[in-house]
Amino acid sequence: MSANAAAFDHVVSFRWRQGDPSLADAEARLHDLGVLRSVLEEVVEMTVADARADGVTWARIGDALGVTHQAVIKRYGKGGGAR
Repeated sequence: MSANAAAFDHVVSFRWRQGDPSLADAEARLHDLGVLRSVLEEVVEMTVADARADGVTWARIGDALGVTHQAVIKRYGKGGGAR
């Protein structure tokens, strides 16, 4: 199983609002995905800060996240959302 497939399985099995009678199933899944997105972004921010503290370059962080080093710096560095 690939990392993407394993992550997908975890995401689709996450249930917070599913079964809430006030929400349609798709609406409940959207609420769940919003929670996951928020938590994931917080963990990425902390991990980028940890990586930088460990001396990892912006280019290597960008490679790990699948974006350019410029995008990583813009989002997480030099006041761009870094903790």
